[in-house]
Amino acid sequence: MKLVRTIVRAFKFALQNFWRNIWLSIATILVFVLTLTMINLLIVVHVLTQTAVQQVEDRIDVSVYFKRGTSEPTILEAREYLLGLSQVRSAQYVSSEEAYTRFTQRHRNDSSIINALSTIESNPFGGSLVIQARAPEDFEFILEALNNPQFGDAIEQKDFEDHERIIARIRSVTDRVQWFALGVGAVFLVIAVLIVFNAIRIAIYTHREEIGIMKLVGASNSFIRLPFLLESLIFSLVSTLIMAAILLPALQVLDPQLSAFFGTASIGLTEYVFSNGFLVFGGQFIVLAALSVLSASVAMSRYLHV
Repeated sequence: MKLVRTIVRAFKFALQNFWRNIWLSIATILVFVLTLTMINLLIVVHVLTQTAVQQVEDRIDVSVYFKRGTSEPTILEAREYLLGLSQVRSAQYVSSEEAYTRFTQRHRNDSSIINALSTIESNPFGGSLVIQARAPEDFEFILEALNNPQFGDAIEQKDFEDHERIIARIRSVTDRVQWFALGVGAVFLVIAVLIVFNAIRIAIYTHREEIGIMKLVGASNSFIRLPFLLESLIFSLVSTLIMAAILLPALQVLDPQLSAFFGTASIGLTEYVFSNGFLVFGGQFIVLAALSVLSASVAMSRYLHV
């Protein structure tokens, strides 16, 4: 009970410090919130990067065009062979008639191509396979596997669009954004630590007479120090709660728009934060609390001679 009463009294004293220097407290919390904004921007950029890369990887495929006149059983045999490979996710068969229809639909507004195609009496397209791999690095193996002598001679062309450069560009841009956010966040964090230091210093100066009285009546050093440590924790807790109150509604508004942009049912930002809320906000609170307590401890060691 004595310990509980001590903590309660120290907490009341910390709240008094908080309200007596309200403008400094607001400034500290504001800088903490800006710091957390940069940290959460890093999280959002990371999720968006993973989504963008996944979207590109899902669209990577290799089109294998067979010579005109190649029988359908031969192409389907190649398809079954490829589906038997662990590196192949899917292999879609496109018949020569379907290829002809797709080509005419794609170029329906180009009269020169349509007129040229109409002069050909027969279908110039052969059957083809559209192959998707489980991972981009599997395409090299798949392209090599297509040289199988059973059907390799029937293949006329392999059309593989390498998306590695697009993925590398996405990662390059997001890396720059992440480093920028990390740098700005570090600057805000340093400013916040300095503000906490100054806030505790001012609180010590403001309560110097009360501290002197407490020392005279036999208050322990830990009891005198505890309110200032609790005040630094209040800064961290309030900042984290404000950040959560801002971030969660913002993500609920942004998520549908980003999902529409990427062409997916859900980008998963809101789900990610909700499912990892304790880790995300708890981790941010712990980091802020550790730094603010450290700053408060340094301030007390310099200005609180107990």
